[in-house]
Amino acid sequence: GGDGGGGGGGGGGGYPSGSHGMMDDYGGGSRGGYIQGRSFQVEARASEAPPRQTGPQFGLGSGGGGGGGGGGGGHYRGAGAGAVDGMDGGRATGRQYEPEFGHMEAAVVSSVVEDLSAATKALVKLTKLPNGKPAEGDAYTQDLLTKMFGMLNTDHPFWPKDLAEIAFAMGKLQLTDPLVNDILVRVGSMAKYRAEQFSPNDVAGIVWGFASYSMRNEAMMSVIAAEVVNKISRFQQRELSNTAWAFAKCGLWNEQLVSAIAGECLAKIRTFSVQSISHISWALAQWGTRKEELMNAIAQETIAKANDFFPSPLAMTAWSFASLQFNDRKLMSAISERACDTLSDFKSQDLAHLAWAFANLRISDSHLFNKMAVEVQRNIKEASPPELANIAWAFAKNNVTHEDLMCAIAQESAAQISQFKAAEIAMLTWAFAVSGLRNKHLMAEIGSQVFKTIHKFSAPQLSHIAWAFGALSLRHSDFLNILAAHVGGGVSSFKAQGLSNIAWAFAMVTFRDEVLLRKIAPCITQNVSELRPLALARCAWAYRVLAIPNPELMMAIGDESLRKVAEFPSKALVKLCDALFVSPMANDGSSLRTALDERLAEIAAYFRRTWPPSEPFPQVDGKEYETQMQEFGMSECGIVGTPLLLERLDIELPGAKFMQKCITKAWEKDEETKPQSEHNPEEYTAAHVNVTLGTEPLEAWVVHYNRNSNSPGGEKEADEPTYLQVCALPTRQGRHESAFGAIEEIAKRIFELGGANSVAPGAAEVCPEATGSVQMVTTVVPCITSIGAWWQFKILFPNVTFEFAEQVGTIGY
Repeated sequence: GGDGGGGGGGGGGGYPSGSHGMMDDYGGGSRGGYIQGRSFQVEARASEAPPRQTGPQFGLGSGGGGGGGGGGGGHYRGAGAGAVDGMDGGRATGRQYEPEFGHMEAAVVSSVVEDLSAATKALVKLTKLPNGKPAEGDAYTQDLLTKMFGMLNTDHPFWPKDLAEIAFAMGKLQLTDPLVNDILVRVGSMAKYRAEQFSPNDVAGIVWGFASYSMRNEAMMSVIAAEVVNKISRFQQRELSNTAWAFAKCGLWNEQLVSAIAGECLAKIRTFSVQSISHISWALAQWGTRKEELMNAIAQETIAKANDFFPSPLAMTAWSFASLQFNDRKLMSAISERACDTLSDFKSQDLAHLAWAFANLRISDSHLFNKMAVEVQRNIKEASPPELANIAWAFAKNNVTHEDLMCAIAQESAAQISQFKAAEIAMLTWAFAVSGLRNKHLMAEIGSQVFKTIHKFSAPQLSHIAWAFGALSLRHSDFLNILAAHVGGGVSSFKAQGLSNIAWAFAMVTFRDEVLLRKIAPCITQNVSELRPLALARCAWAYRVLAIPNPELMMAIGDESLRKVAEFPSKALVKLCDALFVSPMANDGSSLRTALDERLAEIAAYFRRTWPPSEPFPQVDGKEYETQMQEFGMSECGIVGTPLLLERLDIELPGAKFMQKCITKAWEKDEETKPQSEHNPEEYTAAHVNVTLGTEPLEAWVVHYNRNSNSPGGEKEADEPTYLQVCALPTRQGRHESAFGAIEEIAKRIFELGGANSVAPGAAEVCPEATGSVQMVTTVVPCITSIGAWWQFKILFPNVTFEFAEQVGTIGY
């Protein structure tokens, strides 16, 4: 053949870091579990003659080259290995495979070897043994390999097809003999000079064999890539999908190659089997290549052939589309429906792929996830570490609460913890932290494993694991101590975000390492612009709680927060203002307080609209009220924000005389109402009531202690009507909080002064006849629904003065 063109241009980058996958600092997503592939050149075929070619000769051609590119990499273990089944039993041209021959022994196979073609035929027959391969250490297989290696290095004649079939057979057999590697190296070297003589089936066979054996021969693959481009119109569906799979498995990407394969797949997509659909989808995902037209065609073909899919290709197709963030709802609905019908046939790996796909696409499918949970539990002993980690991650990411499943995963993961890779441990801890499941046994095993193998973990993984322990408020001393030493010895390897995570985790479990926290502060300060709003708030809070004064860090956080204030979630802004309240700053913090006050104005306006003065007292739907409270994005206003909200509701501070009484009074109720085990004696609300209704006076101290919603009688009380509207919010307990309990009791006792004319709960009316004052103090920051109850009290009793002060003993996050 004539000389072809030269190689093409250089390649681009690999798959970019995305916003989906395992985790970010607080449960978002970054593309976890991926490795970058390498770009490569589609080279012109070698023009010099190879040594010792004495078999059937064919004229050498040369092909043009193509440009380089950037490539994908692999998902967790098992996503690529074994993803493609074998090639067709026969070849389109040239010699055909021998028919299957059942239980022929390797001894017979070895005895008939006379030349390379015969040796190749014998090797292929080994793939058809009952177990798919001969026994390890089989003497006759060893003899065959030895003869074959010798022939490849002498002047034995051979057909180019022999090379393809040798590679294909090695990929199928997965032999561990060192000679296999030597044979494939020689096959790859020889294939470069015979590539133009390969048929499409040969091309698919040789690249599939090398990829399946995890041998990356880039020199050979680049020459064969040119043959793929030149002969692409002759490739059939299985040859297309297996060739694509092989290049993707090796992490090799080239725009000319990929475009040629994608174009031919699009033209022939109707002929694709379900296995080929799965393979080409997987290859596109590994390349990180969104060929929109092809992806749409694959989706349509998958929907049309959904009932033909069996578990592995179904799950892998879903995984591939999710990896590319290609969310075709009709496709995923069809996959879900088919999966639900066949879940009992799914292996653990298939379940992991399927769960990961739906979670990564943020598709909530409770029916599918509940059925998957049953199957995972049924086969939990078969699940490997990456499968356990990915399934746990998927359920947590999709906000599917299934405690039985997570407990089963925890138990099995603890038993296999020594087999988990670093990334899988990070993934697993994140899942349990986000789910809020404090499985102490599992977390203890994780802490011990990290303690023993901390050198295997990257800086981001360690910061994520620390974050998980902090989020669960679990203290593992060995882990914390080794982590502190490890971070202290390599601060420069950690980003500001990771150091912020670690500081926050330490604060959550009250682990105070002043030396380390002072050491990492300059690094955080220098790179504070890298911190997102939530990280800024948590970092400031951590240094405040652990009492590590660092004015430079706090100033940097304050200044950076001002630049990003519009991005702050309301809860984070509350905590930031509280943390900076006692810290010296370059500015007085007024701008941050102003931003917080603007958000609190919305809450005040809602209370005033819902319960306006001088009108009949409205009864508000409890569910609607709870929904509105949650939309404000905060459960409390903090020590800085609470006075701001009270000011907007015209609730003033009590006088010094009342506060002195509260300080000097030995606070407790009558003996029979002292705090019991379900109460916290340090968290209470006290009020002095001096009210008159008609001729009936009420002067008393009312004291309530915080209690848990699961304390005795809590469920019963939750169904009882109240005079004042209240609801539970995240981390707060609504009617069980002391601030609400006190004001509710006061309202009840005032109404009871009316005797026979008293008002029943749930039917309160404005009572202007009541006069007097209520002065209240609390040791905890009140939740916004308690403040809402105070506003309702003011409307119900417009002639009763209500004053409030807080005396917070601790700051919680």
